[in-house]
Amino acid sequence: MMTGVLLLVTSLLFAVTDMGKHARQQFYLQSVADNAAYSAAVAMSRQMNFMALTNRALIGNQVAIAQWVGLASYLAMLDRTAENLETITSFIPYVAQITRAISMIVERIEESFAEVASRLVAFQALVVQGISVAQQALDASFYYELPLLINDVVSEHSGDINWSAYQGSGVFAFPLLWLGKVNHKSTSNEDSSKFFEELTIKSLDPFSRSRSYDWVDLYSYKIPKRGGTELARDSDGGWDWHALDSVSLHQREWLIGGHEEILPMGWGAKAQNRRRSERTNYGGAFRSNSISSSFALAQMGSLRVEQSAFSYAVLRNFLSSSMDSLIVKVTVGGQVAYAKATTDFSRPKSVFPRTDLNIESDNLFNALWEAKLKPLSSADKIALIGHEIN
Repeated sequence: MMTGVLLLVTSLLFAVTDMGKHARQQFYLQSVADNAAYSAAVAMSRQMNFMALTNRALIGNQVAIAQWVGLASYLAMLDRTAENLETITSFIPYVAQITRAISMIVERIEESFAEVASRLVAFQALVVQGISVAQQALDASFYYELPLLINDVVSEHSGDINWSAYQGSGVFAFPLLWLGKVNHKSTSNEDSSKFFEELTIKSLDPFSRSRSYDWVDLYSYKIPKRGGTELARDSDGGWDWHALDSVSLHQREWLIGGHEEILPMGWGAKAQNRRRSERTNYGGAFRSNSISSSFALAQMGSLRVEQSAFSYAVLRNFLSSSMDSLIVKVTVGGQVAYAKATTDFSRPKSVFPRTDLNIESDNLFNALWEAKLKPLSSADKIALIGHEIN
């Protein structure tokens, strides 16, 4: 009887030991699956954040071009103002020498800056094209890098572990759906260009948006300075920034009437590439300084820098939840473990909330993507069971 009891106890001991070994192996496999899924989701989040940062870089470089063109226009206006002032004061002793010296200094600064601005704008336009190409190249290469990343993570744990990955609740092989996550749009398309133009114009600095203020504001006389930088799209989709600045002397009509332009004092205008002939807003320049603004438009200079069409990245909303998640399956010796991870977009309200208090949806203009491990849903389990049966 003791022999039988010892055999039974020994068998139970071996069974418990085997169950413990199986549990440890299962826990280990689950850790491998979690690491692989989370690592892939981290890479996916980094890719989304990279797209968002490069989109912002595209906007930033366009804003820089607008600044250079606007500053060139502003200096051209100052040069013309100094030249006109020299002409007006040429018959006044001593004053004429001062205004002549000022005019010569401003003229040299304007000419030198026009040359520098042309090179800077050409550099910024080249950077825009480089970012655009890099976006598309890295997006294409990332599709092939994701499976290699999972394989590296699994191989670091053990070379005996087999793995497979799925998307769409386990229906599609990973990363098939990820290929359609990002859509690259080009400014050669008018609607696509208009969307990106609106974002860029909203991002302009105050100097580029409107350089309108009053130099002098007395009761009877007023010298309003008006100007701004605007964007035009060429027929092939290239962007072309142009700017105009003007200043005039205004006199009040009678004692209580409005001011009327009586003397154009200075004007200047610059285009990135193609000179403009149509009147547009330019910070209200034509509305206030009609005469001097007309002179500026007629004498608009060009930096002679052509900018070709470029592309930017946006999200595809179709099957977004399925595209953002993946399920990793690892197997060894008949044991199986699953893990699910996703990349989510979230703007924390406690860190930097939106001023309009609206909830921000997924986008590729804010680098707020992060990886998260999530439990398998019922749909995931059903689809995975179907894979096991097949």
